[in-house]
Amino acid sequence: MFQTLLILGTLSLQPAATKPATPVDPARAFMDSLAYNDTKVSSVTGDIQYTIIQALESDLQKRNGQLFLRTVRDDQYNAEHRDYAVRFNSLQLDDRQSDIREHYIFDGRWFVERLPDQKQFNKRELVAAGEELDPMELMREAPFWVSLGGNTDRVFESYDIELLNHDLGLADNEDFPELSFLVETVEGAQQIMLTPKPGSRFEDDWEWVRIWFTKDTLLPQLYVKADWTGDLQIVQLFDVQTNTKLDPSLFDTTTPPPESGWNSQISPWRGQAQAHADQVDTQPLEDRLNESTP
Repeated sequence: MFQTLLILGTLSLQPAATKPATPVDPARAFMDSLAYNDTKVSSVTGDIQYTIIQALESDLQKRNGQLFLRTVRDDQYNAEHRDYAVRFNSLQLDDRQSDIREHYIFDGRWFVERLPDQKQFNKRELVAAGEELDPMELMREAPFWVSLGGNTDRVFESYDIELLNHDLGLADNEDFPELSFLVETVEGAQQIMLTPKPGSRFEDDWEWVRIWFTKDTLLPQLYVKADWTGDLQIVQLFDVQTNTKLDPSLFDTTTPPPESGWNSQISPWRGQAQAHADQVDTQPLEDRLNESTP
């Protein structure tokens, strides 16, 4: 009996077995870092170069301009959203270069394409009032960098995310050899690769998206999207600055009045206007840019 009690007593003094710690997912940790960094950034500005390479047509379009991003507090819905704007001022089409004026704006609800030279104003409602937009929906429409930090869980729902070396996919890429010149522009950066999950709404839109961030500031440098057709969309950001005061008029999505002479096309959110849905212009922005190119 004494021996039994001694054994039990000895066992009771043994440290309790500890549950193995759950391994930390490096991709999740990095995305969480982006989310935290986003909370400290109220605005972003920088020069932008937007390149479209169409594989079948051997066509290259390169637009240059400025990017503007700000965080806005919406007291009506007790939430914050991001406003984006890009103003392109030059276009290179193969070996020809010309001055242009193309403005793109997203105010958290409406996406606007404004073409002053043609007096054309296209406005599409991408999300219902008070709802949060999936960043990939905006990336489908807009020729600019889209912040992923505030939507980490939603991104993981639709995408597999990997952390990769900065040169992977750029150097010695047999499918896209034209990307090799970008290697030196992202030296020391952190690359993430997003691949649509099977059954997601995005797997038919593009094959993958790659984004490069500076490791010290976690600011974006480069974004490359590959379509299944072999087409590429490349966004490069230069001289990025944060937390500067921006002119509110940059983000104005007000429809021009009829007497202004502008041709305005308004496409309400599909969920609110199903009867209008068949008439909504669903043509990808990349194709509309190609059609409008002189």
